[in-house]
Amino acid sequence: MSKLVTKALATGAAVSMLTLPGLAPAIGAPSLGNGNSAEDSATAPSEAAPAAPADPAEPDDSSADGKSAPSDDAGEEQDSGSDAQSAPEGTKVQLLNITDFHGRISEAGTQVASVVEEERAKFGTGGDNRGTALLSTGDNIGASTYTSSSQNDKPTLDVLNAMGVEASAVGNHEFDKGIDDLTGRVSDEADFPYSAANVYDKGTQNVVDGLDEYSIVDVSGVKIAVIGVVTKDTASLVSPDGIADLDFGDPTDAVNRVADDLENLPEAERPDMTVVEAHLGASSTESLEDAKASNAEFKKLVTEADASVDAMFTGHTHMPYAFEAPVPGEPDRTRPVIEAGSYGEYVGQVTMRVDGNSNWQASGIDLIETEGKSYDSEVVDKVAGIVSDAEDKAKELGSEVTGTISEDITRAKKDGEEDRGAESTLGNLVADALKEGVEETQLEEADFGITNPGGLRTDLLCDDIYNTEEKCEVTVAELNSVLPFANDHGVVTMKGSDVIGLFEEQWQPDGASRSFLHLGISEDLDVVYDTDADKGEHVKSVKVDGKDIDPNKDYRVATLSFLATGGDNFSSFAKGDFEQSGLTDFETWENYFNKHQAEGEDVTPDKNERQADAAKDVIDNGDLSAELTGPKAIKPGESAEFALKTNAKSEVAGPIDVTVDLPEGYTAEAAAQSESQSASSSATKGKAPEVSAEAAKTITLDSIPAGESQTAVTVTAPKDASGEVTVKADVQANVDGPWWDDNPLPLAHEFEATAAVGDDANASAGDDGSADGGNADGGAADGGDSAAGGNADGGDSAAGGNANGADASADGGSADGSGADANGSKDGGDLPRTGFETFNIVAAALALIVAGATAVTIVRRRKLSLQS
Repeated sequence: MSKLVTKALATGAAVSMLTLPGLAPAIGAPSLGNGNSAEDSATAPSEAAPAAPADPAEPDDSSADGKSAPSDDAGEEQDSGSDAQSAPEGTKVQLLNITDFHGRISEAGTQVASVVEEERAKFGTGGDNRGTALLSTGDNIGASTYTSSSQNDKPTLDVLNAMGVEASAVGNHEFDKGIDDLTGRVSDEADFPYSAANVYDKGTQNVVDGLDEYSIVDVSGVKIAVIGVVTKDTASLVSPDGIADLDFGDPTDAVNRVADDLENLPEAERPDMTVVEAHLGASSTESLEDAKASNAEFKKLVTEADASVDAMFTGHTHMPYAFEAPVPGEPDRTRPVIEAGSYGEYVGQVTMRVDGNSNWQASGIDLIETEGKSYDSEVVDKVAGIVSDAEDKAKELGSEVTGTISEDITRAKKDGEEDRGAESTLGNLVADALKEGVEETQLEEADFGITNPGGLRTDLLCDDIYNTEEKCEVTVAELNSVLPFANDHGVVTMKGSDVIGLFEEQWQPDGASRSFLHLGISEDLDVVYDTDADKGEHVKSVKVDGKDIDPNKDYRVATLSFLATGGDNFSSFAKGDFEQSGLTDFETWENYFNKHQAEGEDVTPDKNERQADAAKDVIDNGDLSAELTGPKAIKPGESAEFALKTNAKSEVAGPIDVTVDLPEGYTAEAAAQSESQSASSSATKGKAPEVSAEAAKTITLDSIPAGESQTAVTVTAPKDASGEVTVKADVQANVDGPWWDDNPLPLAHEFEATAAVGDDANASAGDDGSADGGNADGGAADGGDSAAGGNADGGDSAAGGNANGADASADGGSADGSGADANGSKDGGDLPRTGFETFNIVAAALALIVAGATAVTIVRRRKLSLQS
């Protein structure tokens, strides 16, 4: 059950308070100045909204039931309970607040302490000023940098104790090592109480034993009730094993329950002021309205929390903002809603003053930057000593060089902020390490590896120097900073259908603050999805080692215990069986670097896209149309020209592969570059594929130019040929291209043309398969939708662009295509050509030797074709 803790507060000398200039009551946000962090810089919300939260692994905007929060008018009948407040009119109390510190003691410990000490001294206790309370909104520990994490975050708790933190909400990271660790070791080492009014014993409304619903902070006789709550999403943000016996309830419902309990206390026991510390927050800071719209939990708290709540400090989203919000049911009152960013970059400051009606009102709100701050006090000196000792110990543990990187390996970024909805070289590298790490254990090998973006806490940068290592050398401490959670490493055995489900679950449940979480995957996997598809139908293709995943087959997936038990809402993992390797994620990560170091190799980022978005496919979205045309007939032993014609709205960056497939016995050859074609060579360049007698050949184009163009192939029939021949061409982006979330052709689109074969065949292409003599826009020849990929039979190009039955040749063309009105142009002249016409070849043609009836492309590391 809950317990009540009262803290006595030491006071300091009196000076004037800071107020926030330009604050617009009710909806305005203050000008916050220029932040010093690239991830969490503050701007005036009225001018520009900060980007998505820097600690994006943590979804944070779901309401209790997943429905939209009630309107701002909710709670009009609630009573402020002001009769219980007895502080004399004009009494002032200063509230200072930090949030999401995450053990940044080396980076910001003395700076935060300096701001706190200086503001305490300025405010003092003279006159109406009673003193200062220092509070925290949680995530004090966890996801910490190595100085703290290497010592189980004890140095951080020592620093917070030294600063005089009076009360803290629990954050989701306080649960990283489970509830027993939080209520045992962590609570024992903290000199302040942790409150969690919405964390219950499973199946009950009883606050878990060892945590408080609220605590009382006494500031020179002013009693402040501090109610702590944490986002409901905590259930999906930490390893489920450590919280299996807990329920995370609705935060606002818990606040209102406790507020009602406080109102019903005997008058002498009621607090003078009520403050909420809520580890949940807004994801947009343009205005209060935008902030409420960005997060359902935040909106409900701001608009429905009991009117007796005088101030709100939020967290979790790492966004700096300060608003004054209307008090429900009391239109003439407002209350401050503030979040102090993260990592100790800011200290939130609110000055509360009680009026003649015993209502507390903010008379000053600010976010005080800590960068470069230094203040002479015993507290700051004590903090500096704790940090120095911790750094010395950490340097002993973490200075060992464990490998080298060839260049920076980073998380995905958008507008300078971490973006957990995009692919990253770091996420994919970690997945590689998890998969490869299984080989060093007693477990059977894994088929591939998967990791979550929220587990990646920093980048690997050549210029980051931890101790005395050289540029691009990576230390143990730097590796630990990337993966600080000490998750168990292992393998989940799961059905292929559940693997597909995992990638579908990248689209997070309704109400989550991040609608999409991009999994990091090892190089064994290739995934194509469609962001524009309906829910549950986004995943178009999953391939393992180049082959379509079998929904009914078991696959072994190397991953972390956090994901293996369904963390981050990836519930498909929980359907499998998890075998632990006995290593942590960090140990596996370190071993990966050690192995490369022993082999004298740098660890390098793979810049190839491993997940691609079909919504950006230029054929599917109509930016490129294509068709394969050919002659009406070919005589046995003779040749005729086929051509892949394209019409692009703008240049399609390459490399682009065109893979040609013919029946057994047929051969293909590129047309020689003629004088009349050379004019196009300056616009488009291609490179010749390697030639092998074992496989069908792939023409690799450097790009597809804007407008109409064609790539020609001369096909020769065997002497004993008869009947008809169907030529097929697949078009797809070359997997070794520099694709990064912008692959223009992630899916293979197949086009085909058929010609009659016989001794009496007329080889002129006067009236072959194109219904009207060839589509001028390069579109489908037989019912296909050229804007959607030119499928000759109207097939689904998103599923491979099948062109079955197309007889799409140009009207009036000759067998070799020379002089043909191949594209229906009004003067019958040749189109500009791409590919072979621009190859720097010494012979008149490049042989495309084809063996067998089934196309076998040049072996490439990762081929995204949908063909079997």
